[in-house]
Amino acid sequence: MGADLQWEEEEVMRREYQILDRALETMLKRASAGNIPHRTAAMAIGVEKVRTAKNTRGLFP
Repeated sequence: MGADLQWEEEEVMRREYQILDRALETMLKRASAGNIPHRTAAMAIGVEKVRTAKNTRGLFP
């Protein structure tokens, strides 16, 4: 039969915290490099991700 694809709660939490830690580190670096507030850095990162996706996929996926 198929493989068991369920994760234990601890694994889910561990992975979530890894993602959050990387996102925080990226945002802090951006804020420091641009001498901008944290909120502005986070927004800039988000807008760049959307721009990259749009350039990759086009206007309509």
